[in-house]
Amino acid sequence: MKIRKAVIPVAGLGTRFLPYTKAIPKEMLPIMDLPVIHFIVEEAVNSGINEILLITSKDKKCIEDYFRPNKKLENFLKLRNKKECLQQLRRVPDNFKLYSVIQKEPKGLGHAILLSEKFVNGEYFTVFLPDDLIFSEKPVIKQMLEIFAKYKKPVVAIEKIERKKISSYGIIKPKKVCNGIYDILDIIEKPPIEKAFSNFGIVGRYILPPEIFKYIRKQKTNIKKEIQLTDSLKELININGILGYEFEGVRCDTGDKTEYMLAIFRYASIKKELTKRFKKEIKKMFRI
Repeated sequence: MKIRKAVIPVAGLGTRFLPYTKAIPKEMLPIMDLPVIHFIVEEAVNSGINEILLITSKDKKCIEDYFRPNKKLENFLKLRNKKECLQQLRRVPDNFKLYSVIQKEPKGLGHAILLSEKFVNGEYFTVFLPDDLIFSEKPVIKQMLEIFAKYKKPVVAIEKIERKKISSYGIIKPKKVCNGIYDILDIIEKPPIEKAFSNFGIVGRYILPPEIFKYIRKQKTNIKKEIQLTDSLKELININGILGYEFEGVRCDTGDKTEYMLAIFRYASIKKELTKRFKKEIKKMFRI
């Protein structure tokens, strides 16, 4: 079974990065010369995904514009013989079909995913949370697709969460299948440390079956008037089962200011033309 569709919720308000996000989507925050959303879409495309749906808002048209051809700009660069600039422009992925649907108000991840039901059209699909930028040799979603192909079960990405951050994640009750792969027996959303099943938290990559939509529709809104995904995943555990996969790679939560800066540092460290000078300047700055 080939999975070819991705859903990327980008309608969030980005309040942790105000005032920048008053005018510019947080998904367009630059990691040096590329926006965060570029890395997310590139991961999907490099994993064989060829249809992508953005769950977006009316104020975020620039995200779609970024992935659409700009013939006027291309022609200008050609006329001026700016070959290097043209080469940089062509780094933007374009070998996929882009769709979008408007989420009129932020009502939680469950609600955002529910808006993709028509696009999914009864198929298994992937979900990317764009705050989670993951640096890895093999794209994380590709790693997960290989696990799905073997076990034929929904898969969610998991990682070990710092004790002080456990109350910010959906925490799983794991049963080890083999190295890095766990059957999920239960999930608890943002528990206090004393009620957490483990230190394994779900992070921003999912492979989900179309049945998830009927479980989302059953959910009631929480105190914030949001429909979260966790309760629907719990129902899925009892029907299909879900695997947790401890992926190979380093995740940066680009919605967090410190981790956003770390993402820039990590990206700079793998750019050969920048590495030497970058290390030198960092040592001077922090007096290492």
